[in-house]
Amino acid sequence: MFRKVSLAVAATLIMASAAFADPIEGNWKTQSGETAAIGGGGAFAITLKTGKFAGKTIGSLKAAGDNKYAGSITDPETDKT
Repeated sequence: MFRKVSLAVAATLIMASAAFADPIEGNWKTQSGETAAIGGGGAFAITLKTGKFAGKTIGSLKAAGDNKYAGSITDPETDKT
């Protein structure tokens, strides 16, 4: 019985820690005023939703720990990262 309760508590703590991570998925405004969507799991894709380059994937991010993300973003106008 104690073992089952311990496993349940451990599972709850693991799930709770994931719930407190900074939310990154969703729609975000770019510096130029367009809307970009960030979605996925593990690796997050950044896709433009509005403007001249709508539908183009312009970057990717991965969790880097401590509620930080690392990745690259490409300027769709110049194709420079």
